Amino acid sequence: MAAPTKNQKIAALVKLVKNRSRGVGLAAPPQRTVLETLMYAALLENATFDKAELAYTVLENYYIDWNEIRVCSVRELADTLTDLPNPEAAAERIRKALQGIFEKMYTFDLEEMRKKGKALAEHFKSLEAMSAGTPYMIQYTAQVALDGHVIPLDEASLRIMRRLGLLQISSDRKQEICVGIDRVVLKKHGLTFAAQLHHFAAGYFDVPDDPELLSQLSKIDPEAVNRSWTPPTAESPSSAQPPKPTVIPIPKQEHEIAGKPGVSGSSKKVTPAAKPAEPKSKPAPPSKLPAKPAKPVKKPAKKPVLVKPTAKTPKKPMKSVGKAKKTPAKVTKSPPSKKNMPSKKPVPTKKKSVMRKGPVKPVKKPKSVSPSKSLRKKKPK
Repeated sequence: MAAPTKNQKIAALVKLVKNRSRGVGLAAPPQRTVLETLMYAALLENATFDKAELAYTVLENYYIDWNEIRVCSVRELADTLTDLPNPEAAAERIRKALQGIFEKMYTFDLEEMRKKGKALAEHFKSLEAMSAGTPYMIQYTAQVALDGHVIPLDEASLRIMRRLGLLQISSDRKQEICVGIDRVVLKKHGLTFAAQLHHFAAGYFDVPDDPELLSQLSKIDPEAVNRSWTPPTAESPSSAQPPKPTVIPIPKQEHEIAGKPGVSGSSKKVTPAAKPAEPKSKPAPPSKLPAKPAKPVKKPAKKPVLVKPTAKTPKKPMKSVGKAKKTPAKVTKSPPSKKNMPSKKPVPTKKKSVMRKGPVKPVKKPKSVSPSKSLRKKKPK
């Protein structure tokens, strides 16, 4: 039996998810802004629709605005999203997206992206430049809010695609893409198929090796059981450059141990490097003790000869050479101490009379009044 082609696998997958997810995705998604759709996608990633709707309602009622959610911690935000399968990862996605949008635009308004005339690729570039979320968040926002023809794939959906062999690594080797799915699934059925695929894949997110899932996928592709659901490495071994061999020097002890039998180690014998030939005439070894410097010879100092005076020879006075002028000895008076100095009171000085030029006026003498006359009492008339 010939192996099914890629288009046949996608068509069979559309029928499978439609039968297993009846009634899902038929209703239109609720009307939300671009930012609200982006935050809802962060909660919906790898979770069912019921749990995502409940978590979004908690965010609206518990926090005041998006800025409060941006500044709160991941632990605090995860405590309010306990219904999700991985609350910490969802909280990290929300905070990182809000922080990237705020640093780029200083606001939380993305409604300008709804303007017509811009291609969908430009919206992708602008959202990726802002670090506005994971590839699934950007794809879901482009499909639901910006009316683009994209099939968003989260990790739960990518696992099914890996089993069926429908994925390939992008040219920049940053993500996995499913080439041709937008041609098989038309735009008018895009929202319905994306919702049904997400609902079907999210139910097996915690049990990727479920036997029921493998039996259903093996009907589409018999090789699905043998494929792995884990993501491949970023680079294939053929494209990766071979590592350069590293030369590690072996110490002398390992040379000796490697050559002896019965010792664990490398079986190859390692021959030590040949020693350099010794010269025939060896230079004389230097003396161990250095020669001591010669000490300088000190000459003995001459001792002065002492002459003792005798009683018979009296000492003669020294003769003065020439006539020396007699100079009177200067008497230096030491200043009297403060204690011995007599205490002198300041003597008041009389003011000198200023002589005026001109004739001198006679000074009138005051009349002398005898005390007896001044004491007399006047007789009454």
